[in-house]
Amino acid sequence: MFRMHALAAAASLLLVSFVGGAEAANPLGIAFKTVTNVPLYAKPTGMLIAGRCNHTDPAFQTARQKGAEVLAYVNPIARPDHFVCALDTKFYMNDIGQVPLWPYPTYGQRSPWPNTRMTDIRAGSAWSNHVVQYVEALMREGKVDGVFLDVVGVRPWSSLAEWNSWPQSEKNAFAAGNVDLVRRLDARRRAINPKFIIVANNVWEAGTQRALEGERYIDGVMIEHPKPLSPWHVNYVNKPFGNLGHRRVLVVANTKADAQAWAKVPGVTHVSDQTAAQYKNPNVPPVGFQKLNDR
Repeated sequence: MFRMHALAAAASLLLVSFVGGAEAANPLGIAFKTVTNVPLYAKPTGMLIAGRCNHTDPAFQTARQKGAEVLAYVNPIARPDHFVCALDTKFYMNDIGQVPLWPYPTYGQRSPWPNTRMTDIRAGSAWSNHVVQYVEALMREGKVDGVFLDVVGVRPWSSLAEWNSWPQSEKNAFAAGNVDLVRRLDARRRAINPKFIIVANNVWEAGTQRALEGERYIDGVMIEHPKPLSPWHVNYVNKPFGNLGHRRVLVVANTKADAQAWAKVPGVTHVSDQTAAQYKNPNVPPVGFQKLNDR
């Protein structure tokens, strides 16, 4: 209780400093299905997250040529039960039936999302090794600026995953596997392309469960549809994360007004006002384009 009061007080002090000030963050566009409105983000400091089936669309290369950063969606935590598209199948070992699944409480039982199975993301697993190799190929190919690692973090959040029923040993194995994955991805990008961006769609602490080491290996996180200026998240988005000089902390807000408010929060670099139902293609940018001093 004391911790929450302290966070709320700290957040209130932060709010005093930025309410009424200029927007400091840039537009984020999520384009999981189509490239509608993608050109609106094709400016320096704009960011786009391309989907599992469309990241090779020429519209993203055009946006990059005009200054935008493009991240490719990758989901190391779950594989679909059925064919989605050829690009997706390529990530999943060219055969979704070959992807090693989470072994607890029995092999292939866990599902973090409808019509998916949780993958074996334990440290050093065959699947984790494959993910590292796949992302390393993206680094070498040079057609995207980074990856967006869906769900990678301290825990899965979907109620379907039934996290609260997991024994502590299983929770620890999941968290440790996620830390190991980003540690190895960070090592590969430092060797191949230090400008390559790694953003995780998760946080690295939840109650007593913590995997804070993971934060040092990534450039930042995406906070997905938080409550407006949630004190806990206001505190969390101001963390330093990695040290490669291209920190990226994204907030997907519930409304345009919320996105504009989050754009003024210290630590936030990019904002979107898309709901999950709108991830098909970006909305019109909710904020203007601001200079980033890390290029």
